[in-house]
Amino acid sequence: MTIITNTKNRARLISRCIESIQNQTYQNYEHIVADGGTDNTKKIVESYNDPHIIYISIPEGGPVAQTKEAFKLSKGEFITFLDDDDEYTPEKLEKQLDLIQSLSDDYGFIYGAMTYYDNNTKEQLNIHGAEIEGGSEILPIAISKPTICGTPTFMFRRKAFESIGGTWISGIGNDMSDWALGCRALKQGWKVAALKESYLRIYVNHQATRMSDADFYKDNSQRYIKFHNHFLSEYADIIAKNPKVGTFHYDNLVHFYVAADRTGDAFKTWYKLIKTRPNFRSLVSFPYYFFRQLMKK
Repeated sequence: MTIITNTKNRARLISRCIESIQNQTYQNYEHIVADGGTDNTKKIVESYNDPHIIYISIPEGGPVAQTKEAFKLSKGEFITFLDDDDEYTPEKLEKQLDLIQSLSDDYGFIYGAMTYYDNNTKEQLNIHGAEIEGGSEILPIAISKPTICGTPTFMFRRKAFESIGGTWISGIGNDMSDWALGCRALKQGWKVAALKESYLRIYVNHQATRMSDADFYKDNSQRYIKFHNHFLSEYADIIAKNPKVGTFHYDNLVHFYVAADRTGDAFKTWYKLIKTRPNFRSLVSFPYYFFRQLMKK
């Protein structure tokens, strides 16, 4: 079992991650910490003097390069992840292993529910559920909205993760997209199963920028334009057969095209949105985003 943690200048947060892994009921693992930063993370990690932990420094290339190098170094037959600011509950690895090992080899990966907490108050905020399971027949559902996602809940068979590149998908605007990675695995023919109980705690409001935050990127609008167009291009054949699969992407593209002052592209996409979802929300989307953008100027 290999657990990969990507981190960058988050030394003050990473102890929670490390200790939650050390406290697992399943102990036959290696924990690879791939550090892309310049703070004292290495000192913190090495202070644990834990033979399970392997520290590597990957200063260039971001999370895609970090994960790729960690995977090359890894030895586990199963690959999973934990973000540096989050934590597993003690049975996470054991429960996921029980599930994936009970399945046939064509189940290339599993995912699960995850619970969000406020880092300061420790108040539970919400639970992102995990229900959808299957193979290529669920790909249209997986494409249509971010349901099969949650990086730290993913557990891949080694051969499945290797078959989709052994890292995240680069050049799509959001290079750490668990959603895009799950869809690609399904497209490659792998099946997925869901662990419906939550064994993962995701922390927000800890005054450190998360990769899912808009502030993490310099040009959020262009990033999302590229990201949603990736789905429309990668799965064009599926969307052509069932145009409603593209609705979520069209809706978001109208928003971000307007924000990027690409009014012509926004208008064309708005037309597609109305055709696939002919309701009041679609009709007002372009005027709403357009006038909201005008108010910002």
